[in-house]
Amino acid sequence: MGVSDVGGDVVNGAAQTVKGAVKGAAEIGADVGLVARRTVDGVIEAAKKTSGDVEEVAKAAVSGAIEAAGTIGTSAVKTVREMLVGVVEGVKDVASAALPKSKT
Repeated sequence: MGVSDVGGDVVNGAAQTVKGAVKGAAEIGADVGLVARRTVDGVIEAAKKTSGDVEEVAKAAVSGAIEAAGTIGTSAVKTVREMLVGVVEGVKDVASAALPKSKT
């Protein structure tokens, strides 16, 4: 899937890429948390290399991963959230802006 396939928007493309990867991982029984982390890492790295808005791409990627995990189940959301907390720490304010707060 290329950027033009999702309307030419890099931020939207990042979210769609991560959503697809997480859903695909669930379909084949792979570790959705690990796939989410690696895919988010990849889109953040791509944004850095293309002088994109890294912060917005990271937010969109994390949100996409959590949204996709939500279609799988609550345990998937928890797993993905836990995997992504460490990933986004290096990107300014992404964790607080993009990750949902725990109700406990």
